[in-house]
Amino acid sequence: MKIIISLLLALALSGISHANPIEAMEQVYACPMHPEVTGKAGDTCPKCGMNLVKAEPGYACPMHPEVTGQAGDSCPKCGMHLKPTKHQTHQH
Repeated sequence: MKIIISLLLALALSGISHANPIEAMEQVYACPMHPEVTGKAGDTCPKCGMNLVKAEPGYACPMHPEVTGQAGDSCPKCGMHLKPTKHQTHQH
């Protein structure tokens, strides 16, 4: 009986697919000049006609969104850890 249960458990676990978290993330593209304009690869900005570029994840303070940084950084105003934002484009 233990062998049958072990075999059934092994079969059940082998059927589970482990999705790659990077592949599961939706690729967001945004205009470098108008970051509120988003789309998919190959799209252009309706405001300026620029090609949309891949938006990189950014980090910001939940209480002070103007404070941005990288993973592991803290807000100099309140000390909170920065949280991931929806997307961030290259900023000038």
